[in-house]
Amino acid sequence: MFPELIIHNTISLDGSLAGFSADIGLHYRILGSLGPDAMLVSSNTAKTGAEMFIGNIPSEEPSDIVKSAYKGDEARPYWIIADSRGILEGMLHVFRRSEYCQDVIVLISEGTPASYAEYLQQRDYDHIITGKEQAGT
Repeated sequence: MFPELIIHNTISLDGSLAGFSADIGLHYRILGSLGPDAMLVSSNTAKTGAEMFIGNIPSEEPSDIVKSAYKGDEARPYWIIADSRGILEGMLHVFRRSEYCQDVIVLISEGTPASYAEYLQQRDYDHIITGKEQAGT
């Protein structure tokens, strides 16, 4: 059985992906209605989105370091973020807090800085080491 792949973007009427104000809540409600198990997101997209829609990234709290217990009936998808360069260090908790995300799984590579891999382990983020140099951008 092959996985089903859905590409979901919010665009303007003229097909632009930038330069307009998007309703991010509506974007994720529509995406959630499609019933995905996971969303694949690049670290650049995640970082840009967080900066655009959240602004100043709030400080990490003790509750952000603990992964929530697995719920078999959970409707929210996992967010799988490719981040072998560690550009989301200090930001991942905003995705873990999101009402649209069950939890974060990070794709890293053998070339990922050891400090970032340690950051992921200390905060109980599931991560997959794939490839030698880079696991996406």
